[in-house]
Amino acid sequence: MKFLLLLRVVAVFLSAFKVSLMSNKWEDENVLHRRKMIWVGVVLGLAALLLGGTVLGWQQDHSASQRQARVKPSKYREKVTRKDTAKTQAALFDEKLDRSVKTKAGQSFSEALTNDKFIGSALVIQHGKVIFNGGVGYADQASQRLNGPTTLFQIGSIQKAITAVAVMQLVEAGKLRLDDPVSKYLSGIQTGDQVTLRMMIDMRSGFALKKYQPAVMGDMDIIRWAIANMTYLPQQNYAYQPVNYLLLAGVIEKVAGRSYEQQVKNDIIERLKLKHTGFLPAMLTDSNRSLTYTGPVTNPYQTFIGEPELWYNRELGTGNMYTTTGDLYRLLRGIDSGKVITLSALKTLRNRDDGVYTAGIYNHQDFYSTHGVVAGQMASTAISHDGQNAIILLSNYNSHALNLHDLAVHLFQTLG
Repeated sequence: MKFLLLLRVVAVFLSAFKVSLMSNKWEDENVLHRRKMIWVGVVLGLAALLLGGTVLGWQQDHSASQRQARVKPSKYREKVTRKDTAKTQAALFDEKLDRSVKTKAGQSFSEALTNDKFIGSALVIQHGKVIFNGGVGYADQASQRLNGPTTLFQIGSIQKAITAVAVMQLVEAGKLRLDDPVSKYLSGIQTGDQVTLRMMIDMRSGFALKKYQPAVMGDMDIIRWAIANMTYLPQQNYAYQPVNYLLLAGVIEKVAGRSYEQQVKNDIIERLKLKHTGFLPAMLTDSNRSLTYTGPVTNPYQTFIGEPELWYNRELGTGNMYTTTGDLYRLLRGIDSGKVITLSALKTLRNRDDGVYTAGIYNHQDFYSTHGVVAGQMASTAISHDGQNAIILLSNYNSHALNLHDLAVHLFQTLG
């Protein structure tokens, strides 16, 4: 634009110059020559002035463009750096869930576990940082193999929380509703038309088993046997009865069209990328398994407790899974953060915060806890709702002197 303006100005001056010459053609030749020089000087001066302004403007625009070009990559790099830093921190945190971590802040927790005669593996997270991840005592006393972050333990009834979430996944998929009567999916239950899936999740169905399953069976045979051997307590009253979750496992199989184990593996374990979590009997042949012991606190390894197939076969949906401390945190935190079901669905599922059992957990305002016992092994957790503080305890010592759930909650309350 400035260059075109320059051309127009020069054209005007040349035109004026021509007119001037024509109007003064009778003047002295020397005068005409001087007049020509003056006009040429004026035109060249204006041209230089305008050209200089054009060049200066171009230089300023070019410099501004260069500055912007320098600023944009800088801001981009800053964003990328922050993102990369967050990813790195998350990766470092996740890596610590699978290895030994002992810090000064975690020393008091290690000492407390030892003083309470705890044997097993423990994970302590405070303000989003792993301050202790390690073991106490032996996973295998005969070979002197110690408990640690990679040791496998059974989680017992903590599995009920997983079963409840698996039910809720089917609710979100539109395949069932919590207020459906159980008779819609399983036949032969006397009060099946009056008992909903929600009541079973909350242990308010009135269902109870009067004896233990006598032999190893397939999943649906286990369900049929349980229905045939149930007793019926008053409905609406809370009564902790594992048969509720065994029947829920049967509902899951009917609706999903595949085994309970396959449903949980595909839709929960694999989704959360859990590498150390699975179903028995796989744990029993794993080199990282923990063996179970019982005995007085003065001789905790006095008696080894073996596990017949029937023990875990009858725990369908209620207690036949295993994991590590790190994977158990990943599992529970994955559920809490909306990676398995939506947060609104989780809120519907865990609809109490007064510490009363619901959906496999004891939910409080600031945290929730879980507890399980099976085949002599014990598991207890206490985790804040944001996952920043957590206690995960897995034990292979069947001690009647230690209430593991109370210990987990007590240690959690000291995290601050």
